[in-house]
Amino acid sequence: MSTAITTDLAAYAVQARFADLPDAVRREARRSLLNIVGCVLGGARHAGVDAAHAALAPFTGAASATLMGRGDKSDPLHAALINGLASSVYSFDDTHEQAVVHPSGPVAAPALALAEIHPVSGETLLLAFALGVELECRLCKSLTVPPAKGSLAWSGTGITGPLGAAIAAGRMLGFDMPTMRTAMGIALAQSAGFRAMHGSLCTPMMAAQASQTGLRAAFLARAGFTSSPAALEGRYGYLSVFSESPDLDALAGDLGSRWEILRNTYKPYPCGIVIHPIIDACLHLRADHAADAIAAVDIQASPGTMALCNNRNPKDELQAHVSLHHWAAVCFIRGTARIEDMDTETAVRDPALMAFQDKVQATLDPALSSDAAVVTIRMHDGSHHTCRIDHCIGSAQRPMTDDELAAKFAAMATPVLGAGRTQGLLELCRGVETLADAGDLARAAA
Repeated sequence: MSTAITTDLAAYAVQARFADLPDAVRREARRSLLNIVGCVLGGARHAGVDAAHAALAPFTGAASATLMGRGDKSDPLHAALINGLASSVYSFDDTHEQAVVHPSGPVAAPALALAEIHPVSGETLLLAFALGVELECRLCKSLTVPPAKGSLAWSGTGITGPLGAAIAAGRMLGFDMPTMRTAMGIALAQSAGFRAMHGSLCTPMMAAQASQTGLRAAFLARAGFTSSPAALEGRYGYLSVFSESPDLDALAGDLGSRWEILRNTYKPYPCGIVIHPIIDACLHLRADHAADAIAAVDIQASPGTMALCNNRNPKDELQAHVSLHHWAAVCFIRGTARIEDMDTETAVRDPALMAFQDKVQATLDPALSSDAAVVTIRMHDGSHHTCRIDHCIGSAQRPMTDDELAAKFAAMATPVLGAGRTQGLLELCRGVETLADAGDLARAAA
């Protein structure tokens, strides 16, 4: 294994310039930032976010960073945690198409908090954000995407988000290579998160903790705290812990010319991304067939879908995030797939939705990719109707358009900010690199 990979990544993170970013990368960084700011606002007043803030607010410092969508401020570390939690609490955040990591929340939350106490230009913020997302995605890909051999048990967001956050913060603070390398090591040493927590608030807390961990690592490195200079590749280092056989080229190959941020995707539906092709198929079939005429729903699903979301009869909203049965029922009964369709009282415990799940059967098709599914409905009259989705809406092959992202942003932000402020914030996100003070973006989302 290379003896310099941590150093190489740190050097790249401090040397890259905004002018070096291809236009496509700048565009995708703006889209990623716009999407995640909307997700933060959409989740800002969730009960789980309220609980975390109430539990920890008595122990926070001077109020200098915005708790977005809450009309309040706190210290930057707490703001990074709460905004990071809000970004992920509805499972509406972005996803790298191969690594299935949700990269933007853990990077945007600390970067926006830091921008309020350490003024930087919008160009600097966007560059730091793009670098953090890029290296977070590369790290996650290097752990689990073949030819790498890793464990599905790890939460990619939990174990790689701290690196992305530390890199973004370090870049905004103007670190040199040794200090950046130290911050990366401090962040990597605290990486954690596993998928058994699906269906609980610990899942979005992994993104939140990654946000805070990376920012804290940058502050510690700036103060002279130390870490191993070979945190990634050293004997018993990060790569040996989190992957049986890491793909080093995926992590450090072609830096500056191959961009993983271009593989970032955005969710049209607020649930586990591997459920999305099922939703597309169910909504297509529902357009022509009434739910009460359906006797059974047979779903052929990908390995990832079956491993993560084959969860019948969820008990609450958080379990519904990862239940293909719940979302199939929602599609056929309601003809929608919205945040309100996983509310515990009005949706998860809706007798009609609960009963319909008994009709839904899912089976594994190992040939299906994670963005594909086949749904067949068997009618009471004996007829069958099938819809095959090879690439769902929001996938890399069928990406959400700028207009669709704007509509998603507005749907999440308007109930919190109102229409006028939402439109203003949308324009700030679209033109972020022109801002003289990037902190204006966070303050506009208060």
